[in-house]
Amino acid sequence: MKKILLATGLFVGAHINVTAQFSQGAKDSARMEIQQLTNDWNEVIIHPDSVKLDKILAPEYSLNGFVNRRIWMANTLHHLTTDSLEILGALNITFYGQAAKSEGVLYWKAAYAPGAIHSGPSTINAEFLVTDIWIKRDGHWQVLIRMSLPSKMRQ
Repeated sequence: MKKILLATGLFVGAHINVTAQFSQGAKDSARMEIQQLTNDWNEVIIHPDSVKLDKILAPEYSLNGFVNRRIWMANTLHHLTTDSLEILGALNITFYGQAAKSEGVLYWKAAYAPGAIHSGPSTINAEFLVTDIWIKRDGHWQVLIRMSLPSKMRQ
C-alpha cells in the first residue's frame, strides 16, 4: 500500500512540470521504448529469461502493490507455463516527467506447474485490464508497479 501511495505522490508532484520535460519527439521515442519493453516483458514470460526480466523490472517492482518482485519472478519463471501473452490493441501511455503510465488489455493463457502452490484454478485463460507505472533511471525505462484486474474470462 505504501508503494501505491508513493507512486501516486510521484505522479501528483511530477504532473506540475510535465509539459516542460519532454518534447514531442522525446515522448514518441519513449512511447516506442515502453511499447517494446512491454513486448519484451511478455516474451520473457513465455520463454523464461531472468536476465532480460531483471532489466525490465525495477528493484522495487510489485504486482498490485502486494506481490513483491522476488516472489513474482519466482512464480512466473518457475511455476507457470505460459502459452500466450499479448497486449490486445494499443497501449495508452501518459507521461509524467521521468515517469509514465501505460494502460491496456492483456490476454494471458497459462497453466500452473504440478506442485505449484496457488489458490484457484490450475489454468489462466483471461483478459486483464493492466496499468503499468514506468520510471526512467539512468537513461532506461523500468516498470515499478503493475496493477492488474481480470476483465474477461475465456473458456
